[in-house]
Amino acid sequence: MQVTAAERPVRKPSAIPLDRISTSNDFCFRPFDRTHKADLAGIIKATGKPLDPILLWQQPGGGEGDKLTVLDGVHRVAAYRAAGWPHPVPAWVISCDRREALGEALRANSKLVLAMTLADRLDAAWRLVREHVEPRFKVREIAELANVSGRTVDAMRARLKVMAAQGIQITGEWWRDKREWKMPDDDDAAGDFLTDDQRAAEIDRLADDFRDLIDRRKHPQRAILRESEAVEQALIRALGERRAKAMIAWHFDLEPDDWLRMAAHSPDDEPGDDNPGF
Repeated sequence: MQVTAAERPVRKPSAIPLDRISTSNDFCFRPFDRTHKADLAGIIKATGKPLDPILLWQQPGGGEGDKLTVLDGVHRVAAYRAAGWPHPVPAWVISCDRREALGEALRANSKLVLAMTLADRLDAAWRLVREHVEPRFKVREIAELANVSGRTVDAMRARLKVMAAQGIQITGEWWRDKREWKMPDDDDAAGDFLTDDQRAAEIDRLADDFRDLIDRRKHPQRAILRESEAVEQALIRALGERRAKAMIAWHFDLEPDDWLRMAAHSPDDEPGDDNPGF
């Protein structure tokens, strides 16, 4: 029998301390992504604000101090811990039987949601920095609206002044506008210049080359490819630590050491009935 919206468990808004929150493999329908955890932790540190409410299950008859189980929001809770969040976190709490809890968990995790990528958020912040509205958007406003750091917004404002002074054309894409972007003047250099479409195609080709190189299905004789951490170490060694960190700072709007620390594997990243760490 189909459960209607009216028959679903009532969600009560709450603020729950992290030490009251636990997880169970029974309610995890997606694999854990450490990169996503670190990205969310970066947003928490950049804005100083909590993320969207998580969904928690309280077993019938449970007391006020009992543990609550995450039905939706495992990455958010892990991100709070990685960022060192000291406050209770916003949550919806439902009290129901196990069958209904499983349904609520799957329903929440099966939604098709297209979230803004970091590049999208940076471009959005860059646009607000350039908007000629009265009153002008403040640094803190832009940081909160776009979920980026105030340091990044300050850098955008400074870059806008430089581009205006030097007459550099604005493309609207922060990754492009944050660096010097000029068409070569001489014919020889122009012959080597890639158009946007050509550049995008070459990036795709390079990405395919990298994937082919580390695809264990294509290289079954290389046992090392079965170890994801070994592959990551090899990539960092090939790039060089300095370049790898610069790449993280560029793409994730966060100090690289912080991002790497928050992305690192933690026992809290493993859902389990005996793990109160989430």
